[in-house]
Amino acid sequence: MSSSYIVLKSDTDFLTAALAQSKVSVWFRLEPDPIGHLMDYGGTVEGYTPDSIKLAGSHFVRERFEFRAEIK
Repeated sequence: MSSSYIVLKSDTDFLTAALAQSKVSVWFRLEPDPIGHLMDYGGTVEGYTPDSIKLAGSHFVRERFEFRAEIK
């Protein structure tokens, strides 16, 4: 069974994920790599700034990672 996801990019995306308590995972993806590598299972969005995202007590740099919210 494959799971569906949406890539979070904007502040509105992160706000929506936080309000919905969506599970967000952290991925590292280089341009030619279509799938990427799971870096952290993450959790719910606890906060966000223009530079970082806080998930489950950890901070991640927005420009360095891709953030995926599960769609149920």
